[in-house]
Amino acid sequence: MTIDVYIHCQGGPAQSPLGCAIRLLREERHGHFKHVQIIAKSAAGRGDLMPAFRKMLLLLSACAFGAPISSSLVFAQDACLPMAMPSADVLFNSPKKVFAHYFSMFPLSVDNKPSAQDYYNAQYLSKSGESGKWAQQGGFLRQRPLGVAVSSDPNWRLLNMESEVRMAIARGITGFTIDVLSVKEATDAHGHLQLLLQAAQAVDPRFKIVVMPDIAQFKSDADSVTKIIASVAASPAAYKLPDGRLVVTAFNAGGNPPEWWSSIFRQLSARGIKVAFVPTFLGWRGKAAAFADLSYGFADWGTATPNGGRNMQGDPAAAHASGKIYMMPVDPQQYRPKGPVFWESGNSETFRSAWMSAITGGTDWVQIVTWSDFSESSQIEPYTDATLARDIGTGFYNLNGYYAAWFLTGREPVITHDVLYYFYRREPSNAAGPAQSLATHVTNSSAEDNIELVAFLTAPGIVKIGTGTREFTHDAPAGISSFKVPSQPGVPTFSLARGGSTIFSFQGGVQIYDVGGIPSGVLDMTYWTGSAAKSGRCSL
Repeated sequence: MTIDVYIHCQGGPAQSPLGCAIRLLREERHGHFKHVQIIAKSAAGRGDLMPAFRKMLLLLSACAFGAPISSSLVFAQDACLPMAMPSADVLFNSPKKVFAHYFSMFPLSVDNKPSAQDYYNAQYLSKSGESGKWAQQGGFLRQRPLGVAVSSDPNWRLLNMESEVRMAIARGITGFTIDVLSVKEATDAHGHLQLLLQAAQAVDPRFKIVVMPDIAQFKSDADSVTKIIASVAASPAAYKLPDGRLVVTAFNAGGNPPEWWSSIFRQLSARGIKVAFVPTFLGWRGKAAAFADLSYGFADWGTATPNGGRNMQGDPAAAHASGKIYMMPVDPQQYRPKGPVFWESGNSETFRSAWMSAITGGTDWVQIVTWSDFSESSQIEPYTDATLARDIGTGFYNLNGYYAAWFLTGREPVITHDVLYYFYRREPSNAAGPAQSLATHVTNSSAEDNIELVAFLTAPGIVKIGTGTREFTHDAPAGISSFKVPSQPGVPTFSLARGGSTIFSFQGGVQIYDVGGIPSGVLDMTYWTGSAAKSGRCSL
């Protein structure tokens, strides 16, 4: 068995070489990663771990699989991240928090079938899937989670959730807010909420879950909302403040008046459940005054546009002036095939702008919108399409690691090696979609058709984007820079050069088509994304 995907194995008390090796083997055994390439660094990101690590991994692999992993392990620069992530201890010890919105409708596997034939490929991504329910839209989804191997373990759903928790921690996420759509999924021992609580506690007890009843679903059903909140109160994985109060949020909390919420909190208090309410609003400033007396803090859902990301910078200070904490949204993109509608996120610009607003604006918490809502294409969880390629939906996930580390530590991470990230669509915004009868439209913004290259460089260099017969160059400074060019048909190429020599080059992961549209005939406004370094491509 050959393993050749990137995984960071950091030294120190939080992640010993032995612990890393065991975790690596467990992930491979359950099929959570198709390949693994070992990048063994110290916790500070300098140098290799002890030489015994290689022997230890080979020995453990022999015990786990009956045959050793190939001894040709590669110790190289990470093509996914331009720096070494801080240790879990450092991230969890921060007074700040990074939550990601977990949407349980889209787990790693719906049915524990081979990925090529599972529910995602056969139903959600198919134009005729689910008995043609989404035929007018060309299908329900345009992306899916990375494929996982079929498991013989009866607890495969729990194991997959544990894998998601590990993936989140690996990119600086310290907890999930979980959108709850029914009482059963909250109170049933095998429901999504209870399984996620178990998964978080099993992987790392410091990773916390914040319950989020979805008021768009429950509307004024106070009894259901009360039961959902109460269902997590006894779990050690539920996030509680030092004074014991249970942290609770709610999607579209302003859909009900403050008195409605006060009644729920009184009922819970009578049962010994004290709540610290951080309502998530669809426009928080218009609701803050009315909700101030019953809220510990405020949160907003945000808008997935560059201006939306930039304009939030002053929100934490406004909340702090009212004596409240603030949870700022960070959105990657919003494209809803079911709509069908999209917001123009400007490639990665919305995501990077929102993160900088969080960092410079001094927000207390961040809520990534989202971890896994594939129906709105807002997930930062690594994604793919029906081809199951593992290197075409990694960019937002990996950028999150850099910015979350910056936010949680208060220090901009040192770029240790060059990494280039690309973001682009596979067709222009005005492309034909003959296989769907409903047209896709842009809202609250103007559509753009660009290829973006985001460079993380240790020193100045020349970055290039090749499209068809044209080549565009940009003098990139050391640090972070963005370079955009008009989208053109073909498979774009990207490269970095210094002193007249090419350091590395690579192709984008998906082809761009012209206004005639993609071969399937459906519209796809997804920003596909990946990265590479001198050591190769990032494939998770």
